Amino acid sequence: MERNNDKISSFQLGLILAVTMIGVGILTLPRTLTEVVGPDGWVVLLLAAFIALVIALVIAVLVKKFPQETVVEFSSSLIGKPLGMIISIGFFIYCILFSAMEVRIFGEITKEYLLLNTPIEVLMITLLLAAVYLIRSGIEPIARMAQIIFPVVVLIAVVIILPVLPELDLTNLLPVLKTPITKIIKAIPIIFFSFVGIELMLLFSAFVIEPQNIKKHVSFAVIMVSAVYMFILIVTVTRFGLVESTHIIWPSLELFKTIDLPGAFIENVEAFIIGIWILSLFMTLVTLYFGGSLIISRILKSKEQNYFVLPILPIIYFIALIPDNIAQVADYMDMISNYLSTFYVILLPILLLVISSFKKRKGGKKSA
Repeated sequence: MERNNDKISSFQLGLILAVTMIGVGILTLPRTLTEVVGPDGWVVLLLAAFIALVIALVIAVLVKKFPQETVVEFSSSLIGKPLGMIISIGFFIYCILFSAMEVRIFGEITKEYLLLNTPIEVLMITLLLAAVYLIRSGIEPIARMAQIIFPVVVLIAVVIILPVLPELDLTNLLPVLKTPITKIIKAIPIIFFSFVGIELMLLFSAFVIEPQNIKKHVSFAVIMVSAVYMFILIVTVTRFGLVESTHIIWPSLELFKTIDLPGAFIENVEAFIIGIWILSLFMTLVTLYFGGSLIISRILKSKEQNYFVLPILPIIYFIALIPDNIAQVADYMDMISNYLSTFYVILLPILLLVISSFKKRKGGKKSA
């Protein structure tokens, strides 16, 4: 297999983005929404999903103009090399910071729920080494992995939740639209954290063999992820109630913890579900980590992206050790999503699309 020449379909790109988004956002989504807007969380989620869909379409239109190019190349040609370089380096830092926080969350949750006596450092290094193995194989194996994991994660999550449906109290979703409209609007950016992953289209679209179909498949990915979020949110809030949902650190995991499958051969459902969730988080780490190594290889004009995978590992590892506890991890995640995510998910794609429209630059060829 020739490195850096891997090709994926637009459908595979959609799945890569879907597993990235789910791994990041599904853990804290119910708590964050109920904390901010109470029973109107589903309204905010609906609005955020619509905006995420619009942003995904904006990025799809942008990347279609620059086939086989990543944001490293087309940002330099649109806004100049110095600014393009700053944006690319910032994107690299963004990928690395998010990867580090994902690794730390994996370590904290695995230690708390599964491997109580294993040092968190060992858990994190194990995950990083597994990620390195897949990332060094290129984008094509990553896409195949996403094809396997996404339907498995979604199907198992839905099937396992089904036994609790008769116990749900839908009155926990009332009253509807009690929250002031200004508060609902202010809550939308907070929920955007749950859709982090769309921006990786700025990097991975360079590998897509039929860029004309990116719009369709990425839209499908955002709609699917939004549906999963909505399902988890409604089940969590109606099961625990508003007050309890805001006091549980990982409400989605606690939801699965309370499930008792009738006549099931799996006794410890909690461990089984966390195992499935780890697969999803693993894919989130892989895509972000791969994104970081790809940016560096494009900046340095290297023929091989995988040269940079191992040197990046200690950087991610040591950043992951910086937070003192899980509360600080959540604070860092909020800061990253509030500033860097807002820029790379929303502002940068819109800015580059507007500039590209003015320059009338298409197909990666300079117009003047």
